Amino acid sequence: MSGDHIQQYGSGNIGKAEHTGSGDIVTGGKNVGVAEGGPALQALLAEIERLRPHLATADQAEVDAAAGAIAEETSAERRRSLVQRISGIAALVGEVGLPVVAAGKALLAG
Repeated sequence: MSGDHIQQYGSGNIGKAEHTGSGDIVTGGKNVGVAEGGPALQALLAEIERLRPHLATADQAEVDAAAGAIAEETSAERRRSLVQRISGIAALVGEVGLPVVAAGKALLAG
């Protein structure tokens, strides 16, 4: 018996991919993962950007780290933890942070 034997496990696996040209091997689009959360994620990131000038330097670093991780996170539990961290900092800023809290709730609800 000759030939390839391929077993696939878990979501996102494509089996054997051969590439004979230039460019990327893309399955499901180049932004796989980023699309998860879609418009709700984009709204949260936009609100975070508006909030940044109102934050202390240490809080900016904390929010930036969480925001960077949230777009790539696939675990619902971990994503929730990141949203809670961001929302907590936003809530402490006061009324200016409320749009971030609302956007975080919308992301978790969707």
